[in-house]
Amino acid sequence: MVLENPKKFTHEMQYQKETGRRLEAYHWMKDVVCNKSTGMGMKKMGFTEKRLYKQFRVAFYLACAAHKGQCDKAGLDYICHPVVVAMNIQAHMEPSKKKDRAMVTAMLHDTLEDTLITENALKCFGFSKRIIRAVVLLSRKEGEDYEVYLGRLADSRLAIIVKCADMADNENLNRIQHPSQRDVNRSEFYRNRRLRLERQLQEEQVSP
Repeated sequence: MVLENPKKFTHEMQYQKETGRRLEAYHWMKDVVCNKSTGMGMKKMGFTEKRLYKQFRVAFYLACAAHKGQCDKAGLDYICHPVVVAMNIQAHMEPSKKKDRAMVTAMLHDTLEDTLITENALKCFGFSKRIIRAVVLLSRKEGEDYEVYLGRLADSRLAIIVKCADMADNENLNRIQHPSQRDVNRSEFYRNRRLRLERQLQEEQVSP
């Protein structure tokens, strides 16, 4: 009898659990955004301002349409990634307009980089200048050095908050069914840079 590698078995269980968690988060958010009244949706999502919650609803619909057909590292619909990033922010920030804006930005953070959505389109959908600016900064240019890219984020505290939540999800190896050494190295890469950005936020070395 050949026993299965216990580490492999444990990771497979963690992968299945993480996949279920991501799907649950997406379906929960979809139900809130699509089926709940504005007041109830604001309460469940922890929003403090009605205007920003309405922007969040638009951002959710737009991100779902823009990322349609794309998959994340877990093999799920890509929309699960911005949903989890937004939920990370919801779980770790106190209620405020800053948190509201960060959740809207989280839903949009990959639209300019990975879809056909443009900056002008975001303007047409009525997103605020601060949110659009953060999404633009979060969009890495083709061939851009990663350290240069992260350096640009210093111009927006909002962009750094969302990037930290984004990297926290990207470093999660439980998203990947069979992680390779390259995946492990990438996870450590993201973790180191996330911790550095979090220190920047704590030291208040960036402008609001």
